[in-house]
Amino acid sequence: EVALIQRAQVINAVLADCYGEQRLIQSGKLPPALVLAQPDFLRPCHGIKPANDVYLNCYAVDLARSPDGKWWAISDRTQIPTGSGYTLANRLVTSRVLPEVFRDCHVLRLAGFYSHMRDSLARMASRRTDDPRIVVLTPGPHNETYFEQSYLARYLGYSLVEGQDLTVRDGRVFLKTLSGLEPVDVILRRVDDDFCDPLELRNDSILGVPGLVEALRTGTVSIANHLGSGLLQSPAFMAF
Repeated sequence: EVALIQRAQVINAVLADCYGEQRLIQSGKLPPALVLAQPDFLRPCHGIKPANDVYLNCYAVDLARSPDGKWWAISDRTQIPTGSGYTLANRLVTSRVLPEVFRDCHVLRLAGFYSHMRDSLARMASRRTDDPRIVVLTPGPHNETYFEQSYLARYLGYSLVEGQDLTVRDGRVFLKTLSGLEPVDVILRRVDDDFCDPLELRNDSILGVPGLVEALRTGTVSIANHLGSGLLQSPAFMAF
């Protein structure tokens, strides 16, 4: 646990540098091509600071155990880490199907993780309000992890939206509702980085929200994980 926390902090610091002052490149600790030629490096997002300087709101890692019993991190998931919704659903099913075994094993509860996740997302809101509007941006029901997205959104109490449900007006993101436009403070995204904005990123995307990068640039909305965080998923960074 201590090592994974440290690893997440290092990755967050590297992301902050790559999209900021780029001192790692200037000092020669990272080759320029490793960052600037990486398809996941989003140039329009350079210089955009995330809420609380946190690029990596959610982080997942693939672990493997070696023959000598040591744990190895073999892959980082920094863009849109999935699994927390499946974990929650699996835990609830297990506790009902095998209640005696579940109780006897003294399994650690997961509620604290989701409570912390909800609180951390709420702190990302720039608007001063006790009830910020947080939405889960999904690619839609044809996505392979749509079940998890809908399940997690319902558990956390967030609206599950697609790109066409949102609009950007005067540099601010709004949710289209029957009663009119409602301001959105935080977006927990399940859409890949380059699909999030057809204006400044991938222009053939129908999954994103036109003008989302500009809204992020003006600081009126926060996104978890921050756009461009998929950069550190490249195995090439492992060597450094």
